[in-house]
Amino acid sequence: MKTKITELFGIKYPIILSPMAFVARAPLVIAVCNAGGLGLFGPPGLTLEEMRAQIREIKSQVGGKLFGVNIMPVMPKVKELIQILIEEDVPVWTSGIRNPLTMFNIKKPKNVIFIPAVGNVRQAISVEKSGADAVIVQSLESGGHAGLIASSVLVPEVARAVKIPVVSAGGYADGHGLAAALALGAEGIAMGTRFAVTQESPIPEGLKKCYIEAKDTDAVLSAVWDGMPQRAMSKMKHYRGWWTHPWDAIPTLINSKKSFNASWKEILENARILMEMKVSPPQFATGMALFQKAIATGDTKHAFAPVGQVVGLIKDIPTCRELIERTAAEAEQVIKDLYTNKMGR
Repeated sequence: MKTKITELFGIKYPIILSPMAFVARAPLVIAVCNAGGLGLFGPPGLTLEEMRAQIREIKSQVGGKLFGVNIMPVMPKVKELIQILIEEDVPVWTSGIRNPLTMFNIKKPKNVIFIPAVGNVRQAISVEKSGADAVIVQSLESGGHAGLIASSVLVPEVARAVKIPVVSAGGYADGHGLAAALALGAEGIAMGTRFAVTQESPIPEGLKKCYIEAKDTDAVLSAVWDGMPQRAMSKMKHYRGWWTHPWDAIPTLINSKKSFNASWKEILENARILMEMKVSPPQFATGMALFQKAIATGDTKHAFAPVGQVVGLIKDIPTCRELIERTAAEAEQVIKDLYTNKMGR
């Protein structure tokens, strides 16, 4: 299966691992890369030393295949992370929420492929102008920080507005979804929730079971989780934000400072960026802590687990290779059947 995305990244299948924070760690990235897809590493929750170590582990295990690292400008130490990417010759950069190139006035290195995520046409045009080589379109169906427009509308809009390849993210778990994305004008898909429920995923087995048992309606889009529109699953009752758990705000802030080894100046600068986006810093910090807790422990009664609407389609826990190969094979069969049925009329 060849598309502009497989050609750009030198991969066998047009399937990308979304860089989920706390989930898309080295083992999952390695598994996706070695199965013919593109793995994107999500570094939040790790120290700079741990980030560098995992990047080196990925490089040593993928045999020269391309992989990427997500840059999240609303997290502390992001400038230091970018320096690590340069020093370690990370071949693919991705980003979400804001564009780090324009935000920090950085010129994209010549040997880097930049594939940021966007939520609307305006953002897609903007990142193309700033040097993006491809773009991930984050739709309404997505888990975590979702877009606000359905993929059936947003993907063709973006595909018509930009010249760079488009990857559709949100709502994909199988070959039918991949075939649909290609029909909409995308050159490939990015999957998060589906890869979270694989054998190589680090999330607890109990949480994987919750995902398998969940319905699409269990994936709730709300700003209460961390101050930005985010789709998640939780059994917490009456949670409305950090102010309903004010005793968690100070410890969470201190833990965040400690985990990033950041100065108070850096924490305040990070808070300033969040406030520019009209996001409450205590809400964001508390939300990230609850997110990390659910992923680490599987506890959704006292935390929340980001998940896409596609969770309703997930019924097993395959290896990444099994998932990628069957998704591609199914997509090819769907396309073949559609063509055969049309020509047979």
